[in-house]
Parts: sequence; structure tokens; C-alpha cells
Amino acid sequence: MTPRSLFRYTTICLAALLLGACQTLVRESVPGKWVELPPGSALRLNQPIQIPPGRTRAYLTSGRSSATDASCMIEVRRLDPDERQTIQAGRYGITRVQDYVALVSVDRPPGAGGKVRFQLASHGDSGGSPMVRFGYHFWLDARQDPNLMRLTCLGRHDEPAATRPPTLVEIQAVLGDQATLELAGAAMPGS
Repeated sequence: MTPRSLFRYTTICLAALLLGACQTLVRESVPGKWVELPPGSALRLNQPIQIPPGRTRAYLTSGRSSATDASCMIEVRRLDPDERQTIQAGRYGITRVQDYVALVSVDRPPGAGGKVRFQLASHGDSGGSPMVRFGYHFWLDARQDPNLMRLTCLGRHDEPAATRPPTLVEIQAVLGDQATLELAGAAMPGS
């Protein structure tokens, strides 16, 4: 491991440790302030969401996002290999918000000499730069639907210094007409 790689790795680990010890704040918009989601905030599904057989998540898209833009997915606890699962439209309370960092797989360049086509993002001399997506887990109240687990929203896919978690405005844009984040006692930014 080179000194530069060690420094990057140490910086990311320290940042994750410090962020893990704090209350999770979500940014309203890029130039906006950071806010705490107030108790009583919720996710309102405006239509039923279908989880395909053999999957535990469904991606929510407004039709404008690409693979590198912000994205959101709704996740369930149970894997059903044969049947499609349906999450009914309705209001689901948000019980907590958790910071999340996703290490992203990168494609090895041609002539890498190995038979492995994909590798995990790394901080060593493996030939690729680390790619990450910062985001949030919005844990949902399971009293209405015990199988429903959380909404996960991730920011754009980029190098650690150039990426950031999605803002509330970006999350709402991704959710589109399918769902709405409802902040208790406050209006959604941009609405």
C-alpha cells in the first residue's frame, strides 16, 4: 500500500467513524442547510410498489436518472424466489435515518491480465481508483407491513472527494410521482 493510498484509506475510515457517532443530518439542497428529519416524518407511497421474484428491492425512478445520478430503492426483509411481492400504497413512518457508504465495483481495464472481470473498489495498487456512493437508509415503521424494511437513497457515483449524499430535493426528484418524503411540521424544500 502506497503512502497516498494509506492516507486516503485512513481519511475515509476516520470520516466514517466520526459520522457514525453523530446524529444523521440530511441536506435540503446543494446550497441549503443540513437538517434533522423531525420525529413523525414519513414516506408516502402514492402507488403500490412491485418487488420482482428473487429480489428484495425495487428501484424507484422518475425516468430522468442515470446510473451515475442519485437513486433510491425500497427494500423488504423477505426474499421470495417465486412470487412478486407488493408493497401497498400508504404512509409509512420513518423511525431513524442512517448514513450509508456504498463501495462500488469497477470494471477492470482491458489487458488487466486476470480472469476476474469485476473487482471491489479498493485503496491499494489494484489498478483502479475507489468509487463510492454516499447516501442514507430511511428505516420504516414495520407495524403496517412487517416485511417492509427501508428506503435507501444514494448520491452520484464518483470518487470520494467529488461525491456527496443526495439532498432532499434530489431524493424527491428521484421519487417523482411514485412516493413523497413528508417532513413532520415542515414543508419539503423546493415545494
